[in-house]
Amino acid sequence: MSGIKTIGFSLPDWYLALMSHKHEKIYDFEQEEGKYLHLWPIAEVSEINQGYNADENFPGFFLVGTYEIGEACAIEKETGNIYTVPFIGAIPDDAIYVGKTLEELTAYLQEPW
Repeated sequence: MSGIKTIGFSLPDWYLALMSHKHEKIYDFEQEEGKYLHLWPIAEVSEINQGYNADENFPGFFLVGTYEIGEACAIEKETGNIYTVPFIGAIPDDAIYVGKTLEELTAYLQEPW
């Protein structure tokens, strides 16, 4: 977990409890138009954020995964709230509040669009 020690805020308990150091989590919601959720492993999440220039491109957010094409799951650094954010778009204008828990995130992703 050495990479996450340098991120400057605490990741939510649900993420730390769910994610292993090296393994990703994928939730497949095929019954809902092929939706899925891909949460990145703790060992890689900091490096992935650096690759996306998250501090510059997603100010105030820390990316923890992706779903669909062109969308990321992000944690708001100040509150720990979960948002969906477009990889291309205006942050924070295009950020959508989802909730505070994994359950709220998965429920959101199972809603029809």
